[in-house]
Amino acid sequence: MDVTLLGTMGWLPRDARETTCFAVREGPTLLVFDAGTGLRRLLDPEHAGLLTGVAEVHLFLSHYHLDHVCGLAYLSGVFPACEVVLRPPAAELTGVDPVAAVSELVRRPYNPVDLADMGNVRVRPAGRENEVAGHVVRLRPQHHTDTSVSFRLDDELVIATDTPPDPEAVDYARGVGLWLHEAWYWADDPALEKVPEQLRPGYAAHSEASAVARLAGQAGVGRLVLVHLNPLGEGGSYRSLRDAARRVFPHTDVLA
Repeated sequence: MDVTLLGTMGWLPRDARETTCFAVREGPTLLVFDAGTGLRRLLDPEHAGLLTGVAEVHLFLSHYHLDHVCGLAYLSGVFPACEVVLRPPAAELTGVDPVAAVSELVRRPYNPVDLADMGNVRVRPAGRENEVAGHVVRLRPQHHTDTSVSFRLDDELVIATDTPPDPEAVDYARGVGLWLHEAWYWADDPALEKVPEQLRPGYAAHSEASAVARLAGQAGVGRLVLVHLNPLGEGGSYRSLRDAARRVFPHTDVLA
């Protein structure tokens, strides 16, 4: 299974990294996970082939924080000729009405057109288990400042963003080939002492790299890629983040 990482940054885009967005192509169907600014990369020549021949897009949302949904404003530009099925998590998973939530995000005066008036877009909330293009996508609620969900695509891929390290995720991710898991910081990062007080609660709602690596080892995954990176990181900090995780789980990477 080929997974395209269109956005691996959290909160705000910086340099070469856009905010969270991942894509998997299966015949005439494109599965997209989260609609951060990385969604716009489907217009770049490097990734335009992902849209060639696509008839339907299933766009799964992990939650409604703006860095994960701002790409909803790009739908008419990125997918002008495709049927787009928005797959926000069902209310039973997050406690949020999914149709009301996405309709509120895509409406006037914040968007030129209301979601209900976009003829090629429809909303189909995602439950705990969903069949798409011959694949099974399973959702699992996660703890966050507002409840998020993680995704498991067959036995190939798990995506877990906007969550602290959760031991209950081990069974959910067990044996998967690739785990994309957020990592916001590492325990020995000297920059932690300089984090402004108003940002500290956000760190508690995200993951420390070596803790994520321990979960990956316990789950027996093939490879761990750290995503939803902290945009306040500078210079080689992402390499240090990766190295902290590799000391626990050697099959760890950080990608652009």
